[in-house]
Amino acid sequence: MKLSLYQRLSLSLLLVFIAISTVFYFWSQQLEQKTRYESEQNLHLSLAANLAHDNPLLQRGIYDHDALKNLFHTLMILGPAFEFYFVDPKGNILTHSADESFIKRNKINLVPLIQLTQNQAPLPIYGDDPRHLTRKKIFSAAPVFNESTLQGYLYVIVAGEKYDNAYKNIQSNKQAEFSLVLAIAALFFLFVVMMGLFRYFTDPLRRLIKDMQAIKDVGFDQSKVNLKKWKTDSQNEVHQLGSVFQQLVAQINKQFEQLKQTDVHRRELLADISHDLRTPLASLQGYVETVSIKGDDLPSSERQSYVDTALKNARQLKSLIDQIFELAHLDGGQVTLNLETFNLGELLYDVVAKFSLTAQQKNINISITPQYCDVQVYSDIGKLERVLSNLIENALRHTAPQGEIILQVDEVNDNQCQVLVKDNGTGIKSEEVAYIFDARYRASNATQKDGKHTGLGLAITKKLLELLQSDIRVKSALGEGTSFSFNLRKVGIS
Repeated sequence: MKLSLYQRLSLSLLLVFIAISTVFYFWSQQLEQKTRYESEQNLHLSLAANLAHDNPLLQRGIYDHDALKNLFHTLMILGPAFEFYFVDPKGNILTHSADESFIKRNKINLVPLIQLTQNQAPLPIYGDDPRHLTRKKIFSAAPVFNESTLQGYLYVIVAGEKYDNAYKNIQSNKQAEFSLVLAIAALFFLFVVMMGLFRYFTDPLRRLIKDMQAIKDVGFDQSKVNLKKWKTDSQNEVHQLGSVFQQLVAQINKQFEQLKQTDVHRRELLADISHDLRTPLASLQGYVETVSIKGDDLPSSERQSYVDTALKNARQLKSLIDQIFELAHLDGGQVTLNLETFNLGELLYDVVAKFSLTAQQKNINISITPQYCDVQVYSDIGKLERVLSNLIENALRHTAPQGEIILQVDEVNDNQCQVLVKDNGTGIKSEEVAYIFDARYRASNATQKDGKHTGLGLAITKKLLELLQSDIRVKSALGEGTSFSFNLRKVGIS
């Protein structure tokens, strides 16, 4: 489950607060208890030895059950916090100061007593509590000898049950005060930790804001600022935001570069088109002015020649303007497609028929292979007719008399067919092939009898095929001819 930044902060603070409070509480309790027991045991360390030394019965090592019981009872009255026991060398309890009904075990472990009396372990040392089956308590102990024979041990529980009960009553009164102090300390510590956590979690956000301000100050030019690298596969929302921000900046810079290149291309295209427009326009203007100035002084045949030349330039100018508008329309991206299923062979014969007169005048043969072409395709018939017309017109322009143009249809697979327009004309230099679809480019052989060609037909053809989701391919060799090919979606005949 993915957690948001706010949820992670809240959960982290809650867990830290609970952990710190719990650890601090138990640690303080343990420390307080250990310190108290250590001081109590150290204070009463020689208590059992002094009792054994000062009591005549214990000093002589004489064991008298009734006398010891009376002694322990008297001592317990004087010190109600203490519990007195006399155990034999095996740890069996022989007599004690407590009521018999309170005793839960009749034997204790002597190892803690030996460690205390022989200083074999640091304080506090805990011994068995006869009033409980498992409980341990601090104690004072001293061995009791009869001459050189060990009679047993005087075993004194320092903090007895009455002491514990009294301490608990006092402790309960101080618990509220301690809890208040603990809460204040925990809240203060929580505040410090919270500030650290907030700084840790919000540091990437501050860096992102710094990057945003930096990229803004340099006009979103990524090359002028060193942006922080963000983890693209991180689950942290800030890292994800930083990664998206970097992608956005990269996209903005890419679009800026494209706009710069587009502007350069637009200027170059405008300059080229202006030159192409100026040539027929100047020629048209010159002939019209000549006819207008000389008027009737011109012989009728010469005047008609001037008018025919002016008309030809006007037609060339109109053709160029039409192509410019068509290219601009295609670049605008608002062209709609009218896709339908039709017979490709019929379209090929219709296009060839449109250029048959021009081909006859230039003595160029146009053929279709195979002659009987019954292929159904799914495309826009109007735009495909424009593509074929541009390619045939281009082939006629670069094919010498007695040349040949072939329109060939080949099946690629069950869903695709290839249309090939091939000529044996002048061809294109290998280093110029990659640029022939650029509207601004003029090939070195892009001339015709009547002047320089406008060169927008192939650019229009490429954009039309892109709309039809097809790529145009070209193969050419200088002096051998050129072939253009593209694929169309084939439809099975049902």
